[in-house]
Amino acid sequence: MKNPTLRRVLVVTTVVGATLGGGIAVAAWTSSGSGAANAKAGTASAPTTGTVAASAFTSGLLYPGGPAGEAKLLVNNPNPYPVKVGSVVANGTPTGSGGAGTCTTTGVTWTAQSPNTPVPAGGSATLTLPGAVSMSTASDDGCQGALFAIPVTVTVVSG
Repeated sequence: MKNPTLRRVLVVTTVVGATLGGGIAVAAWTSSGSGAANAKAGTASAPTTGTVAASAFTSGLLYPGGPAGEAKLLVNNPNPYPVKVGSVVANGTPTGSGGAGTCTTTGVTWTAQSPNTPVPAGGSATLTLPGAVSMSTASDDGCQGALFAIPVTVTVVSG
């Protein structure tokens, strides 16, 4: 290009065009606001317990004045998330059945347990709790061979 006027016009046009184009790109508006998002927690369902067959007891058997024996407990988790058994405490009087005779005075006592055993979501677990039960010398003779039902409260924690 030999024409200086034309060259100036092109340079000025290019500079003005770039400036306006950049101005348009920067002129986009932005805005923000605040508010609250919502979420809702579910409700925990209480665990349930079940019995374990007498045939499952092959060790840790009780006898009057003997060492603490083992207890077995089936824990069912109805929740859609896994839990851990935090504690198992007695909440009533033990009863005996299936013994050699009348087992009115069982002499059975429970020692609180903290097993921390996991139970899967919607699943169950059988807990074997060594040293959980004892039998005093006050136990009736008819309690020989009996299976003891010990009312307990099971507390679970999510996790």
